[in-house]
Amino acid sequence: MLHIILFILKLIGFLLLGMLALLLLLTAVFLLAPFVYRAEFSADNSPESIRGSIRFHWLMHLISGHVSYEDGTFTWHIRAAWKKFGSEEDVRAESPPERREKSERPEHSEHSEHSGQPTQEQPAAAVRPEAPSSTGREIRKIKTDKEINLTDEPPSHKEKPKSGQNQRKGSKKRRFSDRKTLKEKITAFYERLKKIPEKIKYTFRKICDKIKSLVKKKERLSAFLQNEVHKSAFSRLVREIRRLFHFLRPSEASVDLEFGFTDPAYTGYTLAGISMIYPLIGEYAQIRPDFEHKVLKGSIFVKGKIRMLYALIFAWNMLWDKNVRTTYRHIRRFKL
Repeated sequence: MLHIILFILKLIGFLLLGMLALLLLLTAVFLLAPFVYRAEFSADNSPESIRGSIRFHWLMHLISGHVSYEDGTFTWHIRAAWKKFGSEEDVRAESPPERREKSERPEHSEHSEHSGQPTQEQPAAAVRPEAPSSTGREIRKIKTDKEINLTDEPPSHKEKPKSGQNQRKGSKKRRFSDRKTLKEKITAFYERLKKIPEKIKYTFRKICDKIKSLVKKKERLSAFLQNEVHKSAFSRLVREIRRLFHFLRPSEASVDLEFGFTDPAYTGYTLAGISMIYPLIGEYAQIRPDFEHKVLKGSIFVKGKIRMLYALIFAWNMLWDKNVRTTYRHIRRFKL
């Protein structure tokens, strides 16, 4: 009985060991398998000549893809194991409904033509002149119109003197209301003049308070940056970022580019942005700015590998440093 229990425990131990070994193998493949990329770009001073393509694959071509732009058309294709995605599949999926719509269009047009024939013939048969109405009804209408005109005339003569009295009363009321409005305007203007010095004092105090708060914030920020612990943490961050960029440098690259915009200022801004990454690409790059003409000529070729292990090394070195951890805690608590 005891040897059976030991045998079962031994099997469970081997299963756990196999699962642990499989997990370690998967993590090693995930961290060490390179993400291979290849990018190409070319242009010859016209939008039609612009061409570009990017190819990549990861986990021994288990995940791969291709993105390209040529002759004004953008196409892409991605494969993940047995699943495929891309612009070609979208076109194939959309093509059957379009064909159906094209096949249905002539049927609708024929139906409309057949249905339109009786509509043209109907008005000729349907519209007919009506018979003239009886003369007795016209005589009655004329009599009622005359009676209405006779009854409307006398009240207008009687109401004329009342309208004159109403006009006099209305003119008196308007004069009185105009006097009231002038007094109200003068009093409102006088009150506004009284409030002007108070507003000036309020704005001056507000500006002084803002200046004081800015001075306090500047002192707090300078004290935070001048701390020795924080300085060492920032220097460590700069060193690790440089190391990460060194790992991410492409294995093969060649850049031969000539560019220029209609506005020379945009050319200068672009050149300033390129100068930030020039230490990384300066070995194999030839960049020529043109401040007088609008130009885009040249070719770019980049090929390299990226591993997830680089990011893991960066995170491990940053978290293992005590000064970085303390600085991170201080940044979370820091308030200006």
